[in-house]
Amino acid sequence: MKAVNIIREYSEQFNREYEIEDTVRIVNTKQAGLYIKNNVPLIDIFWSKDNLVFVFNKNESKRAYQKWLNHELL
Repeated sequence: MKAVNIIREYSEQFNREYEIEDTVRIVNTKQAGLYIKNNVPLIDIFWSKDNLVFVFNKNESKRAYQKWLNHELL
């Protein structure tokens, strides 16, 4: 049986932990803003390498991501 190594991250903004494997990170502020506008819950936000990084749950953001790719996310 293969050992599973779960990597957890701590959100300073939301004061909770989350599993990195379950998330996507977005630095495009327009894309992240549209995710939030379309009720995709924000898991974390932080500053890295001169960018804001928005963290969303991978499964909860799938629909918004497909709409983004198809230029349908309004």
